Amino acid sequence: MMRLASLLVAGAAALLLAPAPALAQDCDEACLLALADNALEAIAAQDFRRLPWAEPVLFTENNVSLMIGDGWWGSAGEQTGRKAFALADPDTGNVVWFGTIWDHDEPSYGAIRIKAPEGQITEFEVIAARTPWPVPFGEPTDFALPDEFQQPVAADAQRSRERLIDLADTYLATKQRNNGALLADFARDCAMVENGVQITSAELDVEPRRTDCASVFEAGLFAPVERIRDRRFPVVDPEHGLVLAISVQDLPASQTTIRTAGGQTASLERTYPMSRLVAELIRIEGDQIVRSEGVVASLPYYMPTPWP
Repeated sequence: MMRLASLLVAGAAALLLAPAPALAQDCDEACLLALADNALEAIAAQDFRRLPWAEPVLFTENNVSLMIGDGWWGSAGEQTGRKAFALADPDTGNVVWFGTIWDHDEPSYGAIRIKAPEGQITEFEVIAARTPWPVPFGEPTDFALPDEFQQPVAADAQRSRERLIDLADTYLATKQRNNGALLADFARDCAMVENGVQITSAELDVEPRRTDCASVFEAGLFAPVERIRDRRFPVVDPEHGLVLAISVQDLPASQTTIRTAGGQTASLERTYPMSRLVAELIRIEGDQIVRSEGVVASLPYYMPTPWP
């Protein structure tokens, strides 16, 4: 017993004399933005080892969990992704990058979210909209976001982080099972853009007379979207009125036609069920939704998400 006590005392003394481990450093806005740029360069070089990874790390591509180095890491080609926009949120340790990405030198729309609150990557999420996809698809090499996304919102129109998330959530709620009711307030010239294309319906063969957000929602043109689930808001910027909303949207296609809120019959352009993985930056000024810019990838119907 005396020997055991001596060993315990000696061990405690050694712990007291040992130098304290270095505290992890927070990764600020500049750190997160630089990490996103470095990640795109690492992907083009197909060399994941040059990035600072935590242990463990969750990596997904279009909601499929993969090993680091698999998927896009092996097919990106040599061109570094061309950035359209990037936004960091030091409060959550997240950064999102929107831009043109390449698969075997073919351009695609891409959104990459990285979480690295202490400078080491704990989450790496890729949303890659490749052609041909059964979703809207423009010209990826022209991918750009409006200049207004770079401009701060007027001081009296800025809202708290919590309020911005609530407003973004009501925007998604308006789109889900859209029946003509507006659950959010929309600016008069509000537009929704996915993969470089302004969208005015959930793949219906109808061209509305007015294409602003409120008008298409009042017409019920997103009725085919049965459910918007797994909603996440990992990046928020109150100064610029921006919220990153990531969700999975289910379109069952159990009916091939719908009656719009105005009584018009519209047919689905796509008659098979599918889900859509959507990453969209939502611009909010005051309490109004001003614009949404998204990258959208097709998923198997009701595919679950690996993200909590």
